[in-house]
Amino acid sequence: MNSVPVSKLQDRSNLGFQLVPSAKEEATYQQSKDLGAHRDDHYIFFITLEGSGYTVVDFQEKTVGPNTLYYILPDQIHYRIITKKAKGWYLAADPAIVDPACRDVIESWSGFQEPLTLSAEEIKDYDMLLGILYRQAYEQESSISVLHSLLRSFFEMAAVTIQRHAKAEANNSRSAILSMQFKKLLNENIKEFKSPADYAKMLHISAPYLNEALKKTTGSTVSFWIKYKILTEAKRLLYFTDLNVKQIAEELGFDNHSYFSHIFYKETGMTALTFRRQSRERE
Repeated sequence: MNSVPVSKLQDRSNLGFQLVPSAKEEATYQQSKDLGAHRDDHYIFFITLEGSGYTVVDFQEKTVGPNTLYYILPDQIHYRIITKKAKGWYLAADPAIVDPACRDVIESWSGFQEPLTLSAEEIKDYDMLLGILYRQAYEQESSISVLHSLLRSFFEMAAVTIQRHAKAEANNSRSAILSMQFKKLLNENIKEFKSPADYAKMLHISAPYLNEALKKTTGSTVSFWIKYKILTEAKRLLYFTDLNVKQIAEELGFDNHSYFSHIFYKETGMTALTFRRQSRERE
């Protein structure tokens, strides 16, 4: 297996974080292409005040508009971070600095996180806190303990924001709560369990009931999300390693590599090796 390209925070900062303000500057396609697809050994958070941008995360395009919070986790492949007259903040931070409780909230939606719309008051609070952190770090050169205390305050705010949006989405709906529980279980168990019945059993409900809950809250079935997760993991391995299809199937928990190949072709319209070639050519 080839080593996966990893962008290391310590190569850019010895503070345990990097904070960059953006003042309506544009990140172009060429700048993004020069960096290429990669993973990070740290969190990335975007607080967008004005303008917009987009990136590709786990081979899915994500559009970030004004007044939003979006984040990328260390295990996620991303590239093509392109902005259009965006004003806001880019924060890269070592997960080790973050309180474990906050880290659990942030990482609980791995692979499913979407840009979160912030209220005017939330935007004001984030902008003020990050402005203070920036001045303390780069203008006043405060102590690490002061900087990390401010940074932890940011992550406590972010965790509250994420939880609030999750609760608002649930809105006391049994279906929404089941949907969130299912996605968390899917992240943890996809290599071992691949049938709707497996996850229904974990949640102590029937498979049809779980399916209806997912359709109601996400518009897609349990099978869709299982395939989505399988394909995401498969694409990561195809892009970053030279494992053959049989080895990738085994890595993903398939006993029959032909069945894995059948699923991949049916869902993407191309063979696994064709995807590998085309995705690498794009970069």
